[in-house]
Amino acid sequence: MTNKWFLGFFIMFSINGYSQLDSIQYLNVVNLQSITLNKHSKGFKVMTLNDSILINNVESFSSLLRFNSPIYIKEYGAGGTSSVSFRGTNASNTAVVWNGININSINSGQSEFNSINVSLFESIDIRSGGGSIEFGSGAVGGTIHLNNQLTFGNHFENQVNSSVGSYNTFHNLYKLSYGNDKVSLRIGAAYNQSDNDYKWLGYNLKNENGNYKNTNLSLGFAYKIGKFSKVSFYSSNYNGSRNFSGELPNPLSAKEKYKDLSFRNLIDFNYYKNQFNQILSLAYLTQEYQYFNDKNTSNYNFGKSERLISKYTVNYKISGKSNIQSFSEYESTIGYTDEMDKQNRKQFSQSFIYSQQFKNKIDFNAKVRKDFNSDYTVPLVVAFGADLKPIKNILVRLNGSTNYKVPSYNDLYWPTLGNEDLIPESSEQGEMGIAFKNKQLKLDVGGFYINSKDKIVWTPNGDPNRPGVWVPINIDHVINKGLELKMEFKINVIEHKFRFNANYSYTISENQKTNEMVPFVPKHLFNGNLGYSYKKTSLFYQHLFNGKIFTTTDNSNDYSVPYFIIGNIGGSYNLIKNTKNQLDLGLKINNLFNEVYQVLPGRPMPNRTLNFNINYKF
Repeated sequence: MTNKWFLGFFIMFSINGYSQLDSIQYLNVVNLQSITLNKHSKGFKVMTLNDSILINNVESFSSLLRFNSPIYIKEYGAGGTSSVSFRGTNASNTAVVWNGININSINSGQSEFNSINVSLFESIDIRSGGGSIEFGSGAVGGTIHLNNQLTFGNHFENQVNSSVGSYNTFHNLYKLSYGNDKVSLRIGAAYNQSDNDYKWLGYNLKNENGNYKNTNLSLGFAYKIGKFSKVSFYSSNYNGSRNFSGELPNPLSAKEKYKDLSFRNLIDFNYYKNQFNQILSLAYLTQEYQYFNDKNTSNYNFGKSERLISKYTVNYKISGKSNIQSFSEYESTIGYTDEMDKQNRKQFSQSFIYSQQFKNKIDFNAKVRKDFNSDYTVPLVVAFGADLKPIKNILVRLNGSTNYKVPSYNDLYWPTLGNEDLIPESSEQGEMGIAFKNKQLKLDVGGFYINSKDKIVWTPNGDPNRPGVWVPINIDHVINKGLELKMEFKINVIEHKFRFNANYSYTISENQKTNEMVPFVPKHLFNGNLGYSYKKTSLFYQHLFNGKIFTTTDNSNDYSVPYFIIGNIGGSYNLIKNTKNQLDLGLKINNLFNEVYQVLPGRPMPNRTLNFNINYKF
């Protein structure tokens, strides 16, 4: 009865409509995710990785984030399984959003970052902190947004990017963008492969059984139906195969193989007029995998999930300074494996966002979300954020939110390891920051605090009857707190251009019962990028300091991973640049100083490697 009442309320409200951006923008550009994200992120830090950054980090999504964000990347060897820890939270506390749709796996509750091809996106946005109620209520660490942009207007553009690197590593990309007054089309195709048998420095060994290959196809299409309406369609297909490399002390025993396949399809119907805008979104997503314990046999374990999502977004522009938006979403998710029975979780959610600006000095969002979940009773969650501009060039950020996350299917039902007694996580988080900006310098310093109850953690100490066996448990009370700094500096001296970007994070994540650090959280993390260009020549240097991490709940130094410092260097030369063509040749050296380092214990990372690339736009 409650669900029916809430659905009826939503229908009556949604008749009223939507409009946040002006009609000229909507006529010329489809999927303005970056602009909408910034409008809904008052008080939060949002950083954008654009095309120029993406092209310098084509190796993997993991490498891109490791050198360009404040996020710690957990990677089981280069090219292996990869996940994130954002502000000391679990991987499932970071939402990955594809064109406005949360694509985290229902089975694992997270995204696998080495199965996402960064080259096929026009930009990637990273938003720190909770309060992203438009994309779910569990992203207390932050959200990562993968954006495909469609543009109307007469144009026909092509891009070919091809690179070859050490250990038979190849990356090939083709992108096409076409548009006129009525139609916009974007097509992309990428192929990657590598033997990935790099040397293990200091061990006289190499990365056995680490080879991989994958293909990724993407399609975007938009059509203007009339003066005030359009329809758009997005599709992505990923097909990957990789072997899981060995680990110390016996890498030669590695025989594991993994295949994964994902389809994502999204269609948007958009109607906009005057102060109103309405968007109806329908999405169908599937993910499946095959895991071979021995690549030389035909026996494998199997898993699959299917998600059907319908989302209705309604926006009403009250005035030039205020706006209210409604998100109504229904989702049906099916997940199963060859060892886990089929599970079907259904959920309806209703969210509202109110935005208000006062005299260009205060700009804030207030948000509320209520979920009706078939498995759990989910409480109301709220969020707020505000940007304050007390004086010129200074911005004060404030935000806070309550958050709630239900267990994933693997947490609950994984054979012999799942724990059906798990209860959902809940948390409150807050942040305060101050930012300075002028023509040359952008500086943002902020402190955050996250108070989590019943946090779900997989640990080898969770079941006293099976020591050493990893099982999920609820930790009573975890507090994450820390500081983050982001800096951007640029200066031009005649034709010489200098750029410097840096991120630093200091994070404490403690189990309040034991007063020990939560595993896999570095206290210190720093990365910086220095760029220089002169006429046709560009050079860059990337630097990373990754602090020591503990891998056990008792913080044993015997199983910790020491800090490491690595650097990459690269450059490009522009052979051709005119109104129709641009051709660049590039070279990159990864791990310039040939450092010995591990991200996770027993998983040595690559020695010094080379990558040569050609980027042609026509």
